[in-house]
Amino acid sequence: MENEDYRLEEDPMQGFWKRQTQIFLSSYINIAIIACNVIIFVYGFFAGYDFQDRFDFDPVRFFQNQEYYRLFTSMFLHASLEHIGSNMLILFFIGANAEHDLGHISYLFVYLISGLAGDMVSLMDAVIRNDLTPSLGASGAIFGVIGAVLIIVIYGRKNLRPGSNLLGRLIAIICLSVYSGFREENIDNAAHIGGLIGGIIITFLITKIFKKEYTMEEWL
Repeated sequence: MENEDYRLEEDPMQGFWKRQTQIFLSSYINIAIIACNVIIFVYGFFAGYDFQDRFDFDPVRFFQNQEYYRLFTSMFLHASLEHIGSNMLILFFIGANAEHDLGHISYLFVYLISGLAGDMVSLMDAVIRNDLTPSLGASGAIFGVIGAVLIIVIYGRKNLRPGSNLLGRLIAIICLSVYSGFREENIDNAAHIGGLIGGIIITFLITKIFKKEYTMEEWL
């Protein structure tokens, strides 16, 4: 009986989820980002359209009124419950592990810079296509986190379990997500691509400059 209890405690999946729980609880920045998005969404719901109109990413006001703050504030706005729900769910599952590998400050830096990069690419795309429709959402920043995960997996893949196809699955998910953005309407795919590229570049630089090594233990 004692031997059976010991085997149960050493079960690999049990250990994995215990480790994941610890990572989720220690991902202070990711939790704070999710909380901020949810609080702002709830406030905006009761405040009405004027609140969203004041802080979304409007290219016309960006240029004419020099309201540059919109590059930042639009990252914390969402159009619907489905919009924020899908974004925060993705961030909850991938953000904690990315923060664990990168560190709190580096993760925050990747998130914010990726979001800004997404908005800048979206702005260039809007000017080129002469479509100055306002946009909002955390998708650019979230794609940046996905880009960060790609770099983490590439540099830490030697520590994955034998036969792991995590890198292939991740690339497939990225390609499918970008492709879906082109197929669907009312999706700012330029922001997605800009955020993704921003996350890849920033995380690559962080990895090289700080000589980071990724154990990949938590991704098994």
